Amino acid sequence: MSHVPVMAGEVLQLIGASTGRVLVDLTVGAGGHSAAYLEATTPEGRVHACDRDPEALALAEVNLARYSGRVTFHHGDSVSCLHQLARQGVRPDALLMDLGVSSMQLDEPERGFTFREDALLDMRMDPTRGPTAADLVNSISLEDLESALRELGGELRARRIAQAIVERRVRRPFRTTGDLRELVEQVLRRRGGRIHPATRTFQGIRMLVNKERELLTASLPLAMQLVKPGGFVACLSFHSGEDRIVKVAFKELVAAGRGELVTRKPLSASMNEQRSNRRSRSARLRVLKVLR
Repeated sequence: MSHVPVMAGEVLQLIGASTGRVLVDLTVGAGGHSAAYLEATTPEGRVHACDRDPEALALAEVNLARYSGRVTFHHGDSVSCLHQLARQGVRPDALLMDLGVSSMQLDEPERGFTFREDALLDMRMDPTRGPTAADLVNSISLEDLESALRELGGELRARRIAQAIVERRVRRPFRTTGDLRELVEQVLRRRGGRIHPATRTFQGIRMLVNKERELLTASLPLAMQLVKPGGFVACLSFHSGEDRIVKVAFKELVAAGRGELVTRKPLSASMNEQRSNRRSRSARLRVLKVLR
């Protein structure tokens, strides 16, 4: 299975990849960005590869095996990994955050991220801890459910869908991705289209399950503290809400004299990359230089 890193060339150029430098890849996934960095920094560049998904970390170890001795692996979410690295005295030249769900996770229906195939409604990036999507959908309040669908998923009919979920779970709890997909299709009276009607609901629930927005907000200042002065923090986002959080955080750091914008506006993937890699179409890259 091939997993192509998004905007790898732009990332390497903007974070100044050269031999002897150190990268923290905070969401290593299958290891595509880390492999590109290790190639660009041969023979002495190093990577600290982090991920909350143990399956992704195991795959990255296989894919990066040829760089043995130059890669250190860390399991945990972004905040816990940043604390681990700080305790170990790691001071990287650059840090990369590749946000959102990975193509690898979407490609495994049994993980419960996709509505394309029926599976248990899980959606946890780290399947070893925390409540599943089914746990939350079957228990949280109407208000919290509506908020997740509207603010995280961007679903305009969040109230109607949330009410329908609450009414349905009283009669029969949600267990599978098919349960949730079918309910959304019924509420919106659509089953297909260019964007499937359940897309935004699944996105909102996934981000809620994995606390993606909270972790991003908490991670950015920690990343700035970890990276050495003169280094770079790069964020690849695939969701307008996440890009907005990065934009605001970077502006605040610039205003405080702690950073300098490398990208005045977010960069998008080239048209050639967008044609060859669907995931790159919504990508937005922002890079900040750390001053102190």
